[in-house]
Amino acid sequence: MENVKLKDLKDKKFHFIGIGGISMSALAQLLKRNKIYVQGSDLCENAETKKLAKKGIKVFQGHDKNNLKNVDVVVYSSAIHDDNQELKFALKKKLVILKRAELLGMIADDYKCVIAIAGSHGKTTATAMLSEILIRAGLKPTVHIGGVLNSIHSNLKVGNKRYFVTEACEYKDNYLFIKPDVSVVLNVDADHLDYFKDLDGVKASYKRFVSGTKSGGINVVFQDDENSGELLKVNNVATFGLLKSADVYAVNIKEYKPCYYSFDVVFSRFKLGNIKLNILGKHNVLNALACVLVSLALGIDFCDTKEAIEKFSGVERRCQKVAEINGVQIYHDYAHHPEQIKKMIKVGRDLTRKSKGNVIVVFEPHTYSRTKFLIDEFAESFSQADKVVFAPVYSAREKPSEGYDSLKLANETKRFVDNVEYIENFEAIKNRVLQVCKANDVVLILGAGTIEKLAKMF
Repeated sequence: MENVKLKDLKDKKFHFIGIGGISMSALAQLLKRNKIYVQGSDLCENAETKKLAKKGIKVFQGHDKNNLKNVDVVVYSSAIHDDNQELKFALKKKLVILKRAELLGMIADDYKCVIAIAGSHGKTTATAMLSEILIRAGLKPTVHIGGVLNSIHSNLKVGNKRYFVTEACEYKDNYLFIKPDVSVVLNVDADHLDYFKDLDGVKASYKRFVSGTKSGGINVVFQDDENSGELLKVNNVATFGLLKSADVYAVNIKEYKPCYYSFDVVFSRFKLGNIKLNILGKHNVLNALACVLVSLALGIDFCDTKEAIEKFSGVERRCQKVAEINGVQIYHDYAHHPEQIKKMIKVGRDLTRKSKGNVIVVFEPHTYSRTKFLIDEFAESFSQADKVVFAPVYSAREKPSEGYDSLKLANETKRFVDNVEYIENFEAIKNRVLQVCKANDVVLILGAGTIEKLAKMF
């Protein structure tokens, strides 16, 4: 809704369709903290709906038009279909209807300095890491994260009205509702091709995102990423990367223990100091560099930045160790794109380098469209794994796409990996994994859907 401010809806009653979503639940809590009436519905109870109920927010299980009695504003996410009965009822009754992204943009407008972190990969981790830096620096930010930050056990922290740090999602151009003072693009890759159609469509969207940064603001861009080339041409760009031509770059990258990295930070050719990451994966060097650059732009002392990053313990479902059974380490990660899968398998290989253990991947594909559009890239992304087990596709918002399911993906993956299986349920997958694993192996449970249930079974 154009030109409508959150203050205009202050006295209205809000209903969230799909309130258990990680972003929706955070926004619902934020409204309640601002003394706005909030309720919502979701198909199933989950950890987020339980938290909301404890905070006094009414949550209906299941979608029903009767849930919308006496509400004025309906908020829905991209996961909600047009035929949802609550959404149809809201349209019929001519209630105020907001997309999740519209509401996020309206909330962001209430803050003096908005920092939005976008990118095809890594945005949840980087948003959480940057939030820790601002908290450490005493800036009292309000933060909205697409995951649960381990240090606060929440996806939301309410601070003052100066700084708002938010994850910015590119799907359906949702991030264009936000007008940031600081826009961060970690990387650009072919994803959400059910909406963008091709990589050029993705790149054009990110160009619109950084072009929407407020006058006098700053755009932080990964210089080494060839897909981000056009972003470097917009106004007020600062760059990070591993090349010395970047404004902030890393040198002396070292693995100080298996899969944990340290590096020296250089800014404008001056060495600021060394950082030792407390989270797994070499790819997180780049996430940390982006956060360093933003913190420098905000005038935060490097000592605070360094301490916050070194104490940062990560986000749930991001390279999270969930169990160790008879010498087998089991990790869970949200990876649902070929590039993320490659990074996680690299983590597995680093962890087993000395022990010579196997890397076993369990993967739940996320949506039929992503599987269809990227099936060749997915198949090849598993090439460095020793064994791959596929679970059924998590359909999310989609109906089955004939010929592009997990069995098809499993067969395609056999071109790159000898040991590939498709198993139809989590209990059977768990039993199979425990059967084939031996001491020193690493199991990676990957996916953004319901596969979290499998991770909790170990």
